[in-house]
Amino acid sequence: MKYIFFLFTVTLGLTSLKSQDQVESSWKNKIRFSGYLRYMNSSSVINSDSTLTDNLIHNRLRIKLNFDNQLDAVFEMRNRVFFGQATKFNPNLGSILNTDVGQLDLSFIPYDQTALVVHSIFDRAFIKYSADKWELRLGRQRINWGVNLAWNPNDLFNAYSLIDFDYQERMGVDALRFLYYTGEMSSIEFSAQPGDNINESIFAGLWKFNLNGSDFQFLLGNYYEDLAMGFGLATNFKNAGITLESTYFNSKNNNKNSSNALSTSVSLDYSTKSGIYFNTSFLYNSIGPKSNLSNDNLFGSFLLDISAKKLMPSMYNYFTQISGNFTPAINGSLTTFYMKGQEMLLIMPSLNYELRKNIDSMLLAQFIFNQINTNFNSMGVGIFIRFAYNF
Repeated sequence: MKYIFFLFTVTLGLTSLKSQDQVESSWKNKIRFSGYLRYMNSSSVINSDSTLTDNLIHNRLRIKLNFDNQLDAVFEMRNRVFFGQATKFNPNLGSILNTDVGQLDLSFIPYDQTALVVHSIFDRAFIKYSADKWELRLGRQRINWGVNLAWNPNDLFNAYSLIDFDYQERMGVDALRFLYYTGEMSSIEFSAQPGDNINESIFAGLWKFNLNGSDFQFLLGNYYEDLAMGFGLATNFKNAGITLESTYFNSKNNNKNSSNALSTSVSLDYSTKSGIYFNTSFLYNSIGPKSNLSNDNLFGSFLLDISAKKLMPSMYNYFTQISGNFTPAINGSLTTFYMKGQEMLLIMPSLNYELRKNIDSMLLAQFIFNQINTNFNSMGVGIFIRFAYNF
C-alpha cells in the first residue's frame, strides 16, 4: 500500500500530460529539463602516513511538467558513482547508501562492487496545484520552515547540516502540504508526513505574518514522540539582519528514552557595499552534553544523526561565515563551527571559480581540531576539488 502514494503522483502526471497533448500537439514549452554533472576528488589526511583518496561523480536530473497555470509535476533524481581508496575500504557502502527514510523506497543500487558503487534516488516527486490564494502539494518534497542560515530548530521536516556542502538541495520527505495566503505577506500552512503510527509521524501547522517590517512565525504540531511548539523572527536593525528560531519539544511519553528539549538559534548577518557577506550564529541545545563524550565518530554524528530536536551533539554551538567576490568569476568563503563542551573546531575555507558559462570549479578544505586543555590538536584534514557542469 505504501507505493500507492508514489504511483498516484506519477499516474496523475502522465494522465494530465496525455490529455494536454490531445489539446495541443506541441507541449515542448510545458516541460523544463535541467540539472548538473559534477566530478569531485577528495583526500582525507589523518597524518603524514595515513591518506585516503576517493572520487565521486554526482549527477542531478530535474523535470518539471507544467500542464496549465494551476497544475505542475516535479521529478528530481540524484545519481552518484563512488570509486577510489575510501570506497574499496568500505565494503558496506552500498547497503549504507541504499536507505530511504520516506514511506516509499525510491532508492536504488544499480551496481555494488568493492571498487565501484552506484546509487540513485528520487528525492523529489510531487504534484502541485495552485489557486489564487492557496497551494496544495502531494508527494516527495522539501518543506523548509527555517529562517536561519546555520541551524533551523523550526525546520521539523528537513533538518540538515551545512557541512554537507555537496548536497544543497537537501533530502525531501513524503508529505502533504497545504498553504493558504491570508494576505500579501501572511499565510497559514499545514503539512503532514505520515508514518505507521502517530509516534512515527509529523503533523504541524505554521502561521506566518509581517508586522512593522519584521517577519514572525509560530508553529504547533506533533513531532514523532513530542509535541512541538515553535517561534521564528526575521528582522533588521539598521543594515544588519537578525533572525531567531526556537522550538520546544515536550515529550508525550514519560520514559527514559524521551525527554523534553529546547532548541534555540540566533543569527546576525551583514553585507557591505563592496559585496562582503558576514554571518554569525549561536545554537543552544538543552539535551546536548556540556562535557566531551570522547566519541570517535563525533564528526560523523553531526553529519548523519541530525534532527530538529538535536541539530548538533553539543549544548553550546557557534558558527561564523564570511564570503565575497575577489573578481566577478572568483568567490571565496571561510566558515567555522565550534562545539563548546565537545571542544571541537571545524574550519572550512573554500574558493569557487567560474571557468566559463555553466562550468565552474571549487576547492574546499575541512580542518578538524580537538581542544585538549588550551591546545588544539589536529584530528584530520579533508581536501575536495570539484568541477561542475550545469544544464
